[in-house]
Amino acid sequence: MVNKKDIDRLVNFINEEIKTKLGEKLDSIYLIGSYTQGKITTSRPDINWLLIHKDPVEDNSRWILGEILTKTIDAFIKVFTVRSEPRPFKFSYPIKRGEDVFVYISIVVNATLSDVFKIKNSFIPEYVFEGFKSSRKLVYGEDVLKNINFNISKKEILSSAMAKILSHKVQLDRIPLAYHLERDIDLVFNESLSHGKNLIYFGIELIMTDNELKEKKFLEYFHNETKLISIYKDRFPRVLKFVSNIIKAKSNYQEWKRIKEKAKAIYFDSSALCNSLFYAFLNKEFNDN
Repeated sequence: MVNKKDIDRLVNFINEEIKTKLGEKLDSIYLIGSYTQGKITTSRPDINWLLIHKDPVEDNSRWILGEILTKTIDAFIKVFTVRSEPRPFKFSYPIKRGEDVFVYISIVVNATLSDVFKIKNSFIPEYVFEGFKSSRKLVYGEDVLKNINFNISKKEILSSAMAKILSHKVQLDRIPLAYHLERDIDLVFNESLSHGKNLIYFGIELIMTDNELKEKKFLEYFHNETKLISIYKDRFPRVLKFVSNIIKAKSNYQEWKRIKEKAKAIYFDSSALCNSLFYAFLNKEFNDN
């Protein structure tokens, strides 16, 4: 299993590469997510960065990031397989099979005014930015997020719900058609699991009240599996089985990812969760929360 010491070496390596090769073009480099909270799992490590680029973001900067990731993959190839995963839109093919460590580097553009920042980066919903802000650790530059207030409401969540759910459903529907279901079963497992995890987190926001969202209570659930299971049990129990199975699959990722029946099961669970959210939204079941 991947150990925390090697994960820390990986994080430091990428931090230094970004600062050295892109630092003059960036206003901020953040680590975000479970790693900064000390809650990263060694079963399926998932490390996230947010880069705030000076306006405008240059295509060359994205290319340099690709070169950094390529160098990182090669530098750690004897330790584990580093895989970039800009989910839910793109899933990388591993350079070799083995223990996986996932990295995701988001890049956004800076602005002088908070409202302009949110408009320019509106491809990332405000509730996602709030998750970034609440878990951030500044690695380099200025703390741009500190003075930006992200407004989360039930109206905002519902307005983006159809597009969000469909972005997962369209890809989930195609997973069995995109892979060799013997040789690539670990990729089926990972992609299905990734969609399932994201849908679980979005589902929490759908079943919360407007007041809870405004108070940003959804942040309490993202790294607390006991509370996460509890809210689904109380408010949307018909998907509890799928949610529990997805969480269990995440905990057993390295052991289960090459087992065909496990991959098939997590695909069905993630698809069932997606379909349940889709039809509940169509039936306006979340409007009364």
